[in-house]
Amino acid sequence: DRFEVMRFAAEVEPLFHQLVEAGNENRAKATAFIKALKPIGGTAIDDALKRALTLRDERSSRPLVIIFLTDGLPTVGVTNEDQIVAAVNKNSGSTRVFCFGIGHDVNTHLLDRITESTRAASQYVVPEEDIEVKVSNFFTKIKEPVLANLKIAFPESVRVTKLYPTALPDLFKGEQLVLAGR
Repeated sequence: DRFEVMRFAAEVEPLFHQLVEAGNENRAKATAFIKALKPIGGTAIDDALKRALTLRDERSSRPLVIIFLTDGLPTVGVTNEDQIVAAVNKNSGSTRVFCFGIGHDVNTHLLDRITESTRAASQYVVPEEDIEVKVSNFFTKIKEPVLANLKIAFPESVRVTKLYPTALPDLFKGEQLVLAGR
């Protein structure tokens, strides 16, 4: 596995500036970087997602998965939901953006739109909940994909409209997928 860690507040600060091997030394650097993070205000969601999406290597067959953890609303740079989602759609390709929101002031609508458009999933935790349990459940879920890039086809004689979800998400171990439409 390879990874990168980015801090985003008023600006985006990547740790390695590229994907690096997940060896002991790099994981130790990442742990120290994360432990040193301080809440300094501002949430540059658009910039952070754009920067993370540039890590995708079109020549690689490896999937790129972004785990996007945030504790707030977009307040720095582009803050318009439609523009943020459009930028993600334009640049994501086959990348999955999994969102994990923490706190009461999370824009769940925006994060759900991002995960729906990238065939991923969202998870939220409020301060009263046990964050360790939520994070553990979240990572247990996403580490075991069963089916990816799902498509459904109907016979020509069947007219189907208003399908939801519009983009079928990946299916993970222990999950079911319900598709509704007319």
